[in-house]
Amino acid sequence: MSVTVDTCIKAVEALAPPELALAWDNSGLQVGSRAALVTRIMVALTVTEKTVDRAVADNVNLIVAHHPLIFKPLQAINTDLPVGRVAEKLLNGKITVYACHTNLDRAQFGLNYWLAESVGLHKHKILEPDPNQEHGLGRIGYLDPIPLAELAAKLGKMWQTQVRYVGDPQRQCSKAAVCGGSGSDLIYAAWSKQADVLITGDLKYHAALEAEALGLAVIDAGHFATESIMVTKMAAYLRTKLPTVTVIEYWEGEDPFRY
Repeated sequence: MSVTVDTCIKAVEALAPPELALAWDNSGLQVGSRAALVTRIMVALTVTEKTVDRAVADNVNLIVAHHPLIFKPLQAINTDLPVGRVAEKLLNGKITVYACHTNLDRAQFGLNYWLAESVGLHKHKILEPDPNQEHGLGRIGYLDPIPLAELAAKLGKMWQTQVRYVGDPQRQCSKAAVCGGSGSDLIYAAWSKQADVLITGDLKYHAALEAEALGLAVIDAGHFATESIMVTKMAAYLRTKLPTVTVIEYWEGEDPFRY
């Protein structure tokens, strides 16, 4: 039986309902047609020119990404600029792109659930829940007690990246909050629920000072590292829901930072 983009999108949205996306977000169909046929899916964190080049080489029909390719309204599709070049290659290659961004972040068993499991949290629940308590941002739960510096080093090794942290290196961390990507806005939520540490990315200077003043430790492992689990987990999920479709994972060239 033929599988369409629409069928694939419905599978993604069963996990990450589109209504969970935040108002400023642009999750959903980015380029292409819901009616197009799909035999090969690529899961990627971000749709870059390298991502599309690999998709073309691998005969991919659909890219399921975390970050939207088109975030702000485009006034023109200028193929001299990165987004325009990517869009041109996608259209020429007849490749559809679908993004599940903040809806996957806020899903009950989405990105932050996966992140919490990967860092070893147990008895974890949503950090900042919606009124119905079923969805929301971040997770909070418990760790086997570990000094802050040791936890930071452990995460850096696991994610193969440098991490930075705010707080006393010897502080014992047994209750932790996590938020993939940019989680500075959850500092007060983590502090109010007596977390010892917030694990996230993209921590800014003034947010670091604020956390320090509150007595909340923060580990900043970067945007890419704290969201990279999306690729393997989403790919595994799609393989169970779409068994006749080949699902591949793409990693190369997605974190622009070098240390």
